[in-house]
Amino acid sequence: MTRSTPVFFISDAHLGAPRLQDDRQREKQLIAFLEYAAAESGEIYIVGDLFEFWFEYRQVIPKHNFPILVALYRIASSGVTIRYLPGNHDLWIGDFLRDEIGLHVLPRATEVRQGAFNIFVTHGDGMAKRDYGYRVLRRILTHRLNIALYRWLHPDIGIPFAKRMSQVSREKGQNKNPFDADYREFALSKFAEGYNGVIMGHTHFPLHEIYDDRHYINLGDWIRHFSYAELREDGPVLRQWPSKTVLIEPKTKKWTPDALSLPIK
Repeated sequence: MTRSTPVFFISDAHLGAPRLQDDRQREKQLIAFLEYAAAESGEIYIVGDLFEFWFEYRQVIPKHNFPILVALYRIASSGVTIRYLPGNHDLWIGDFLRDEIGLHVLPRATEVRQGAFNIFVTHGDGMAKRDYGYRVLRRILTHRLNIALYRWLHPDIGIPFAKRMSQVSREKGQNKNPFDADYREFALSKFAEGYNGVIMGHTHFPLHEIYDDRHYINLGDWIRHFSYAELREDGPVLRQWPSKTVLIEPKTKKWTPDALSLPIK
């Protein structure tokens, strides 16, 4: 089934990060963007890490950034479809965003069809071949027993502690992307499977490359770049808010199966 409406993708806002002094302003910018996407009758994909940390206790959620939750509820209630894919800072999504806010919470990856385009979408954490440590850590953090044990911590202790640890994790990789070639190779492998587009987040570095009409996009972030992807029938474009101008003119490269291990220079 093809779509005639635009599809918008964002990732890595990390709202609620303790050391980011412009948190409220970034939240307002993001709400304005979501309202714009809704006015365009678009479908919205949040591709992970909307919050610096998200963990649902059975009766408690983090209290900060309540305005974005209100905006998401209002937009979803108006009939706009908002889909949420978890990232590495929101591994522990429970029922709240689905049942109370009205979001469509998806597994780690999905595909989006628009016209002739079949796009593979995922946050991107754990996709780098050499990121062995994170894959082990993810298994530990998502184990049911460990989640149950964490809920024994009082929220006033558990949530601030996790935010501090999340801050350290995010800041560690904010100035470089050591797995750039791995993410590119992953995208090329999805092309080999038949997709003609891959959209990811996680790295915080906006990127748009085209291999024989196959698009590889990294969404960047809403900390420094305020970048988002817009998908229409003629293909995806990486733009910047609030100007809505093209953020990066895509690099065009020749694609062959032999390119799978070759980084772009």
